[in-house]
Amino acid sequence: MAALAAGVATSMAQNVYSLNIVGYYNVPVNGALTAIGAQLLAGTPQNRMDQIGIYNDGDNFNLFNGVGFKEYDMDSGSPTGWTDPSTGNPIALTDLPILAPGKGFFYGKAGGVTNLTFVGTVATGTNNVNITSGLQMYSSMIPYSGNITTTNASNSINCPVPDGSAVQIYNGVGFTETDRDSGSPTGWTDAASGGPTTEPQIKVGQGFFINNAAAPVNWQQVLNP
Repeated sequence: MAALAAGVATSMAQNVYSLNIVGYYNVPVNGALTAIGAQLLAGTPQNRMDQIGIYNDGDNFNLFNGVGFKEYDMDSGSPTGWTDPSTGNPIALTDLPILAPGKGFFYGKAGGVTNLTFVGTVATGTNNVNITSGLQMYSSMIPYSGNITTTNASNSINCPVPDGSAVQIYNGVGFTETDRDSGSPTGWTDAASGGPTTEPQIKVGQGFFINNAAAPVNWQQVLNP
């Protein structure tokens, strides 16, 4: 529990501010694309794309569907405020996806926004996300930061990455891949060099890919306030 202590009375992680189980966190937006996750519960319908509190005209969201990306444009000229760039037609609010905690996605910046602020309620209790086989994008379900997978560590998001699977983190230009490797002395291999490397570090609000080479596995995070 690196980002939020069990009582959630105060925060120990940079850019995270909370009181009880309600709070907010900031994600810097430096380049054209930023991999993020909505790690708080907000709005009605809960966590629908238009309810998570981010709206910058001309910017967009990009969601990975296992094959490619679906883009949703924020467009003040649309009657709903949203446009499908593939057709140029408005997107009905009821057709906007749910960005539940645990789901990663890309934020596309066209304007001058430099910071995204997420406001909402921390998902307490037991939270589960299915790490499917193959490539998919994820984020922590709770605003935690630290090592990606080390079990029972105070600085870990406790995401189970099966042996032989890859973690891909977007660095603003491309992806840095780190492979889970039981044959490495560190348990991890740098895909570029083939040598041992340190465990991937995940920031609060950060999205990342896992290319799961094994069967689906359950990722569980528990927070009891």
